[in-house]
Amino acid sequence: MRWLRWRAWALPMGVVLLGCGLTVALAPAPAPDNGDPSSYATGRAGTWALFQLAARLGANAERLTGSGFGAALSPGGTLVEVSPTTPFSKLQLRQIRRFLEAGGTLVYALGSRSVDAPVLASLQVTAGRAAPAGVSRELHPLRGSTLLTVQFGSGPSLSPAGPQALPLLGSATRPVALVERVGLGTAVVLNSGAPVSNTDLREQQNAEFAVSALGLVAGRPILFDEIHHGYTLGDGAAALLLGTPLGLVTALCTVLLLTFLLTSGRRLGAPLPPRALVSVRSTTDHLDALAQLYERARDRRAVAARYLQQLRATAGALQLHGPSRELAPASLQSRFEAICKKLELAVGGSDAPGRLMSLAQEADQLEREFQGADPGPEEVQVR
Repeated sequence: MRWLRWRAWALPMGVVLLGCGLTVALAPAPAPDNGDPSSYATGRAGTWALFQLAARLGANAERLTGSGFGAALSPGGTLVEVSPTTPFSKLQLRQIRRFLEAGGTLVYALGSRSVDAPVLASLQVTAGRAAPAGVSRELHPLRGSTLLTVQFGSGPSLSPAGPQALPLLGSATRPVALVERVGLGTAVVLNSGAPVSNTDLREQQNAEFAVSALGLVAGRPILFDEIHHGYTLGDGAAALLLGTPLGLVTALCTVLLLTFLLTSGRRLGAPLPPRALVSVRSTTDHLDALAQLYERARDRRAVAARYLQQLRATAGALQLHGPSRELAPASLQSRFEAICKKLELAVGGSDAPGRLMSLAQEADQLEREFQGADPGPEEVQVR
């Protein structure tokens, strides 16, 4: 039964698996999101190339996709926030401040005015009028002694409000990037994510500038904050199952397997009622079945043989009671012999049903007389 049930599932399972294979083979690659700034994104605004660059240069690059924002900030590490879309809480702003004061580095690129405003206020930086995209040489070396030429994007100009902030790119009066000393740490603020994005990282000396801004050295912890970048899938099981054709196929096959197990396994819930008992046939049913067989066979010789055997058995039983039992009268003996001859002829031939019925009645009547006959003066031998 289980094999038959499995065979019933074989065709639909084969069709589904074939469809899954075609989905994997023919499904086009998803188009990159050019507005996603996360380090998972390969579009224009993404920072996937920056993450790979940091990892290949030996930094301990990680992505923050879950909870525990404050615990993830390593002292002496770097926090990357490129065009964040999710607002920071007041607690998180205080955690960033303490992180900088303890010697951390923040690379912050502006994106949304509502999200940027609290961060800029905590850094004592204000956003001014819009500045067009262009190329600028560093006003002073961020790290080392070489002035780098950087391609930057369009965005607001920046105005340092505190004495610890210095213009970095653009003009001295309307910088598009600045660096600020906060306690023992450093904050690098960019008017847009262009200098560190996938598209612009190859322009001019943007890659060298990004390495300098991150303070990148081998073993340095660098954290890409994907929570505030608005990335929700991440690189865990959810991203694999929901973000790729292979993941969708895996989920579909899992659902199919679970459905098969549920339908072919042990039934849960209340027990089924017991099966009805098999009825035992009566003697009448048995006789009716034999009569139907005889009728279908159209061979009445067996019926005659049965009556002949029964009649002889009855007569023989009367003689085996011992010498005290008187034998049947001679008249019954002669009738017995006559009926036996008729039945023997019926066994060897084919009498009509009416004739056979008459012989059966005579044999039955003679049996009754044998069993209840009065003893007579004559004795006969019944063979």
